[in-house]
Amino acid sequence: MANPKSVSIDPEKLTEFFTQATNLLGNDHISVTAEHGALAGPHAQDFYGDAFSPTTKNRASGAVRPSRVEEVQQILKLANRYNVPLWTVSRGKNLGYGGSNPIVRNSVILDLQRMNQITEINPEHGYAIVEPGVSFFDLYDEIQQRELSLWPSTPAVGWGSVIGNTLDRGFGYTPSGEHSQAQCGMEVVLPNGEVLRTGSGAMSGNRAWSLYKGGFGPSVDGLFFQSNLGVVTKLGIHITPAPEAYASLEVVARNEKDLAPLVSILSDLQRRSVILTSVSVANIFRLALTDKNPEVQAKIAPYMKPDSCVPYSVLENIHREYDIGFWKAYFSLYGSVEMLPALLETVRRVLYDTIPDARIEAKEVPGEKGKHLRASDMKHDIIPLSGVPTLSPLSIINTRQEPGGHIDVSPVIPPSGAELFDWYLVAKQRIQDANFDYFVDFYIFPRHVIAIQLVIYALSEEERVRELCDRLLRDAAERGYMEYRAHVDYMDRVAGTRDFNGGIFGRFVSRLKGLLDPNAILGGGKSGIWSEGPSSG
Repeated sequence: MANPKSVSIDPEKLTEFFTQATNLLGNDHISVTAEHGALAGPHAQDFYGDAFSPTTKNRASGAVRPSRVEEVQQILKLANRYNVPLWTVSRGKNLGYGGSNPIVRNSVILDLQRMNQITEINPEHGYAIVEPGVSFFDLYDEIQQRELSLWPSTPAVGWGSVIGNTLDRGFGYTPSGEHSQAQCGMEVVLPNGEVLRTGSGAMSGNRAWSLYKGGFGPSVDGLFFQSNLGVVTKLGIHITPAPEAYASLEVVARNEKDLAPLVSILSDLQRRSVILTSVSVANIFRLALTDKNPEVQAKIAPYMKPDSCVPYSVLENIHREYDIGFWKAYFSLYGSVEMLPALLETVRRVLYDTIPDARIEAKEVPGEKGKHLRASDMKHDIIPLSGVPTLSPLSIINTRQEPGGHIDVSPVIPPSGAELFDWYLVAKQRIQDANFDYFVDFYIFPRHVIAIQLVIYALSEEERVRELCDRLLRDAAERGYMEYRAHVDYMDRVAGTRDFNGGIFGRFVSRLKGLLDPNAILGGGKSGIWSEGPSSG
């Protein structure tokens, strides 16, 4: 199958495409270069591309910004007519994974930021239907303005798209925080411009579209996660009802080897439905970097620069002197007034039995019987456990040098604490040997762990950080771990690890791509999906 990273576009056809798109959308909603038009990024830039890379090898030709489904349909038809490749973004954030950069150079960005309507919020059944331009802030603000008894989930940084994050299998921290599992019902514009509704939405006027995901017959929602088989223009998402009582917890583990029992017991508590949320476990460097104590910051400051990393001897001294812990787990408990004390007691008992010298800090909101807590009344935490969106994690980007960036390598690992600890030792050594700091959040779920290793770097260090990522990806694949999502520059690489039965999975998806998108105009190379056709010659 063909997989061109650069497509030769007929300049006259591209000009005609932009002319016709301007007639359709208006001049203000077209960019004939990639220099302007994107939503402002972490360095206040408004160009299309990756704010964390000084190179422009994957720069787009320009962008189109439709506001309605009918306009998306027409743009897709124009792209087929003029053989112009498109790259879809919802709001174009995608931090740490390539920003709004396309894989195929000279693609036109199909930017859905103007499709920003919240179609419906149902407080009784706990769901919303949103368009791609709706951010987590938008959904949260609308729920607060209407004083609805719902706690929407948000990822660590809330300015991204609800749809974009969900389709990349992102997650937040409420009981409905595994967004791909909370999704229910999609509206999709196929590459030929036809509109499809999935699940129960296959019936016109079906009243369970955002309530029953299965519908009748095959379920096709999964085809549009991390794919280029269509443009999702509406999506239903389930939202956690506001609880009567709530507690946010931080568990400090003082020893490096505590990671293994900590992960094992927390994932077990999730499987037993004591903990209903994901659990984030941060390591000692992350804890020091985000600590508010100026003395801690002064101790690591001399090493926060290019071609340097904080020695573990320094981190160990900080750990002993300020008792910040080697690991800290963040999670929350939800329930009725009667349930919360019992849940807290269970968590304390099991953790202290497993790690006797752990420190458990609980911020309890006991609540009142029959009354629901407002998310806006909860204290802002480092991790948005109550679903209140924040931008505070963006402050770490420039801690090594300004302007700075970060890139994520994120394998999925079984929830065995011992197995995770083995992986941690390998990854930590790789990153230290490359002279970067080991910043990690292990996100624990009942039956898997997503190990998000975030490498903070100065833009001048891009070549070295890419070499490091190559090595980390090889290490993961050799151990039988696949990435949960991938930077656009590594999508082919990660897709290549799907090698069962001669890579039949990739061939199967490419066959679907060829049927749905014979001209190969939509999202070339997304998740390693390529299709033969006129655009790939």
